[in-house]
Amino acid sequence: MSGAKLRQEAKRWYRQAEDDMEAASGLLLIEKYAQACFYAQQAAEKALKAVGFFLDLDPWGHSCTRLIQNFPDEEQQFFSDVVGKAKALDKLYIPTRYPDALAEITPAEAFTKPEAKAAILSAREIINYVEKRIHGVAIELEDQRFEDGQ
Repeated sequence: MSGAKLRQEAKRWYRQAEDDMEAASGLLLIEKYAQACFYAQQAAEKALKAVGFFLDLDPWGHSCTRLIQNFPDEEQQFFSDVVGKAKALDKLYIPTRYPDALAEITPAEAFTKPEAKAAILSAREIINYVEKRIHGVAIELEDQRFEDGQ
């Protein structure tokens, strides 16, 4: 894929991440805490995949932690402060959705407002890092084009 197409694909994934964050916040308001947790995890996952596309990687999987670990060393270093948040969100991928993922209770019975708020805050922090990284690299690319006279 060309650089322009990679940036466009990264933007698509980033936009969907933002949309999932909006959904998570809406679900929190109507007390759908398990679903809010799941959408927060999805938002972080999609935002990190945006970075993968931006870097011409092949982002695959649902683990936010693994997505960060698959980045080049420089990117891993940049995201090191949010790895703990990624790990917390990874734990929400399955049990927020399936009634047999938790012993004898459903996700709707298990997840709480504080957990949903924490998930949303974690996802927002990851998305903020993604935005800084993509925006920072985009500025560097534009500066390089300017210097090259393009």
